Amino acid sequence: GQVVVRYARQLARLERDAHAALGMGPDDGATRVTAAVNADSLATWFLDALARVPQDPPIAFELHREDETRTAELLREGLVMAAVTSSPDAVAGCSVRLLGRMRYLAAATPEFARRHLDGPPGERLAAAPVMTFDRSDVLQDRFVRSIGGPGAQGVRHAMPTSEGFVAAVADGLGWGVLPEAQVEPLLDAGRLVLLAPDRPVDVPLYWQQWKLDSPALAALTESVTAVAARALRP
Repeated sequence: GQVVVRYARQLARLERDAHAALGMGPDDGATRVTAAVNADSLATWFLDALARVPQDPPIAFELHREDETRTAELLREGLVMAAVTSSPDAVAGCSVRLLGRMRYLAAATPEFARRHLDGPPGERLAAAPVMTFDRSDVLQDRFVRSIGGPGAQGVRHAMPTSEGFVAAVADGLGWGVLPEAQVEPLLDAGRLVLLAPDRPVDVPLYWQQWKLDSPALAALTESVTAVAARALRP
């Protein structure tokens, strides 16, 4: 069923692109492109990619925010034309390319570290209050296990925005694993300290898109890959 739905939506997209090329598009004359993006990419580099897409002819972007482990499902359902995803396995009817690795660093306020993290790091972090994005966020658990702990088992706060997550850690609500681009200014200002500088968490990100001859989608893909090459680690 999903394959049929996705195929129908791709045909509809081709028809809309053809109408736009003939001057028969919507009143605003824009071609609409839908994409699924994880919150941390939106907060750090993806908007720059959108801003660099040429707007002649105009392109209207419709973004769906979803965890990078689940964005491919929106592609599979035909709800979006492209996605930033952590999956290297191409959805049927889609192409996939590696964008780079987003680096995350575990951090907390100096006061939080003094109060909660005096002792074996794996054990102390496992018991300390921790920030998560939502109930499915396991990045903090993955980090604790990487330093010998059983996972993050303390009080778990959920903050479902990238900016709010960083602000909550900076306010001392809990420790968290933060995107490198967001944590560095707070480290420089002395508001945060790294909990394990030699143990970064790298998350590979991929760009999956419909195999569709769409100039608007091609323009977005070119911009996304160029900006990601500068913003992410190889």
